[in-house]
Parts: sequence; structure tokens; C-alpha cells
Amino acid sequence: MADVLIDPIRSTVGIDSVERTTLEVPLGGIPGGTVVVLCEPGTLECYGPEVMNRLAEHGFESLAAETTLAGGPAVVSALLRRAAERGWSPEQVGMVGLGIGGRVVLDAATQMEFGAAVSMSATEPGTVPGPLATPWLGLFGRDDPGVCPRSLAALSSALNDDSNTFSQIVSYAGAGRHFYSHGDDDGRGYAAWYDGWQRTTEWLAARVAPRLTPLALQWRARNRAEEPGIR
Repeated sequence: MADVLIDPIRSTVGIDSVERTTLEVPLGGIPGGTVVVLCEPGTLECYGPEVMNRLAEHGFESLAAETTLAGGPAVVSALLRRAAERGWSPEQVGMVGLGIGGRVVLDAATQMEFGAAVSMSATEPGTVPGPLATPWLGLFGRDDPGVCPRSLAALSSALNDDSNTFSQIVSYAGAGRHFYSHGDDDGRGYAAWYDGWQRTTEWLAARVAPRLTPLALQWRARNRAEEPGIR
């Protein structure tokens, strides 16, 4: 794992009457948004801090937790409530999912509107429960044994046929399932890792709305006060 500059805050959140561990990286100043990070079971401490630090480098706060496929909706809802408690509205929220978490993020992107969604090595990528409501980026390694060109083609076709929301699928030759970490650190694996995170941060920055500055809030309040009929 890369050197960790920020040690995430560890806490718990109640999900289906069970207390689940969460990681949080809050930022001072005016963050560019917040990102919900969904990891596979048993990988939160392995991948969470690295991903969250990478997001912090680009101005994003983040919340992270582990998820299963069945428990995905409850985990997403709990983390979105936590984000709302910190003052983030849906258009200011992005989601990044790894493995099983990537599949949960894809499902969430078809069920609700928020800023932007990114799935890395999503499991069962060939099926999609409905048209997208949120822009989605899917990143895959071609050497991932759980992904085949046919399933990616089926996913691309389904999204193009049924969704009016923009999506993009990228697959990396010579990259395995864990290309998003330094685990695949040969030449092609490193190239996939670098390009994947570059695409991820650019996708989020282009679509997740930042928190308004104090001056922007004053400007909005003044304009509303000047509108006819508003007191």
C-alpha cells in the first residue's frame, strides 16, 4: 500500500441492527465533494486508507465501509445518511466501489441520482437491474477471471440501449482483478493502476458538485432576497 498521509477516523454505524466499522476522512476548507467508498468484506483496512488518501489529494472527503451484495442497499443508505449529517446533498456525493463494492455502486447508480459513480472490478458485470440514473464509470482488468469480454459487451449494450445517462467502460490488457492497488505492480498492472485512478478522479471532479464557499452562499442569499415576492 502507498504511504498513508491521513489516518482515517474509525467509528461505527448501525446497519440492520448491527454496528459496522466505518472509516472517515474529513477535510478542512472547502472540499470538492464527498465520496462513499465501498470495499469487499475483509478488505476495509487493506484498501480503504489508500483509496481515501488518494481522494483527499484531489480535494474529496470520504466515508468507507465494507459491503456484501445482499447488504449493499442498507450500507449505501447508512453512509448516505452519514454524509447528509455532514451537510452533503446528493449532487455533492460520489461513490467508488471495489470488487463486490463495485457491483453495489453500479446497482445504486441505477436506483438513485447522485453526483457520479465509479466501479472497479465489479463482480457480475454482465447484468444491470435497470437504466442508469447517475453517470457511471466501469474499470476492469482483462485478466480478471470473473470478467470476460462477452459480459462487458453485454453490459455496454444494456446501458447504451436503456440509459439516457452517460456511462463508460474501460478494460486494461494484462491487468488482473486487483489492478486498483499496488498488488499488480508489473508494467501493465502499474499502468492500469495509474490510468484507472486518473480516470476516477477526473470523473468525480467533472460531476460531483463542490461545497459552496461563504462568498457563493452570500451571493445566493442576496439574489434570492432581490427576487420579486421573496422577503
